[in-house]
Amino acid sequence: MAKVKTENAQPKAAAAEGSQVENQNENNEKTAKAKVTTTEGNTIDRIRVFQKDDATMVQVDYGKLNPDGKTPEEKRAGMRTQMSRQLTPEQAKTYQDLYAKDPVQAKEFAVKTAYPMHVDDAAFHQKNANINGRDVNYITIEKITEDTLLLNALRKDGVDVDHMNREQRANLIASMTPDAKDMALKGSEGLVGKWQLAFGEKGNKESRFYGIMNAEDLASLRHRAEVKLDEKDQVKSVGKPMTMADIAGRMEQRVQAQRQTNGEKLDAAQKVDWSKFKLPSAANVTSLRYSAAKDNPDRVWLSGKVNGIECVSLLSVNETTAVKNRLATLEQVAAANRDFHKKALDIVGPGQKQEVNAKEDAAVKAIVDRASDSTARNFSPEQMKTLNDFAAGAETADERAKVFDGLWEKAASQLKSAGVNDAWQKDAHNELKDLAEGIVRSEAQGLKR
Repeated sequence: MAKVKTENAQPKAAAAEGSQVENQNENNEKTAKAKVTTTEGNTIDRIRVFQKDDATMVQVDYGKLNPDGKTPEEKRAGMRTQMSRQLTPEQAKTYQDLYAKDPVQAKEFAVKTAYPMHVDDAAFHQKNANINGRDVNYITIEKITEDTLLLNALRKDGVDVDHMNREQRANLIASMTPDAKDMALKGSEGLVGKWQLAFGEKGNKESRFYGIMNAEDLASLRHRAEVKLDEKDQVKSVGKPMTMADIAGRMEQRVQAQRQTNGEKLDAAQKVDWSKFKLPSAANVTSLRYSAAKDNPDRVWLSGKVNGIECVSLLSVNETTAVKNRLATLEQVAAANRDFHKKALDIVGPGQKQEVNAKEDAAVKAIVDRASDSTARNFSPEQMKTLNDFAAGAETADERAKVFDGLWEKAASQLKSAGVNDAWQKDAHNELKDLAEGIVRSEAQGLKR
């Protein structure tokens, strides 16, 4: 008799139960399409929670849905996918515990945890705030145009443009003469296209503050959080939530510090007599212009032609400040810049170099005479003038130190050959280092011999 194949009933029941569990999980996933309505009536949906590089990540779409759209694309034209945010291990554990009970609640938790300033966008945009210790009731962000710069210039002249409507402002700008516009825009042309943030108290023009947003400010505004950028200004990490007021406060602190630094730079540039710098008489310099140094906002490149030969040099911070603030002409900073001056000398030939070599010889002699004089305790006024004149193109302590180090190398070989006392040499060298820092030694500070 043929054997009848039998099946144990228990596995079948288990299989059926397993199918029910799978079906339930699928149903949970289908019903887990959570959607969050923000405090400004916007929508957060398409919530994804996924694992990447050992971290639990959240990503959402945020914006305004258009229920009247005829196509899915039209309905979601106002929605934007946000950069994914990472949950901490503790937050990821809470998400998992919630998901086991209620997937929708779990996703809502993930959104509120990862995107708090998108969920509470009313708080993010709050204009009544306290910024760096003072109350304000407006915060504005606008892309800079020529009109923006002209209005800023009029504000500085005391014109109350903030109480004018758009038409009045337009008429005011239209009434400006071409020369007045050129004067107002000088030095600010590079700002067109950048973003300006302003805040203050309405009716109180003294409270108004405005500054230019940098890449970090703009990234923080976009992500509504503290952002760190890499060397290419790409987002490296997203940190704690920030409101517009938080971003404005941080920007103000940075801008104020920069303005103080710029004021110090301006003071230093104003102390220089730029008219004393001259290029070789045989150098016919044409087509001088300057352009931004991409990796150094405090310096610019100067380019031009010397006797038809193109020359390009990086201006120092002081020279750049003088150019941007019209304290010196391009010809004067070209003459002051050691690299451009040297290139000009190389082009015009050895005859013009003799003058520079004579100045260097005089500076080296001043050091040798000072170190060799058994009665000298410091550089004489004449020796100090010779050294300072030779280093006139170097404004910072580092630049002056390099110039004086080069002079010392030449002087040291002469002093060694002459057998000058080592202590006297050391004392002269120390004073030379002080001079590079702007420190002038008194008679009493000299070495007793």
